[in-house]
Amino acid sequence: MKRIITLFLATGLFASAFAQDAMQPQGSWYLGTADATDIFRVFSSEGMNMNATIGYAVADDIVVNLGVTTASSTLTVDGGEDITSSASSINVGGQYFFGDNFYGGLGVSVASSEATGEDETSSSAFSLGLGKYIPVKDMWYVSPSINYNSSTLDELTQSGVNMGISFGARF
Repeated sequence: MKRIITLFLATGLFASAFAQDAMQPQGSWYLGTADATDIFRVFSSEGMNMNATIGYAVADDIVVNLGVTTASSTLTVDGGEDITSSASSINVGGQYFFGDNFYGGLGVSVASSEATGEDETSSSAFSLGLGKYIPVKDMWYVSPSINYNSSTLDELTQSGVNMGISFGARF
């Protein structure tokens, strides 16, 4: 009987010595911006995009998210005529956290846009990225990332790499 108890205690000690706490525990909620660098454009003539995201940790270190992006701008032509354009997209994605709060992410999006006097266009995109979740204070975080994006607009495919910085809160 002593051997069995000792075996269970040794097994429990061994398992707890190598166990890790989840970096992003199941049940956590995330509210944030898709690209915090847009804040710097608030007073520019280009205008600012609205990028709202919400995420949920469905399991330890696995987060799914949903994002909505809207943008609009007005350009005045020399003749005094205003050309208005607007765009919106819905993004769905997920991240897997590993190491010291690093994550790999995958996402898809569908977008539509239109301009004054032109037909509405639609596009789809795919992204793959790596980033780092950096807790700042209490519930706030910053998350720099590098992403590979590929988008299709009316049979024209574009791809490239971009960097972004997310900002938000975890509950």
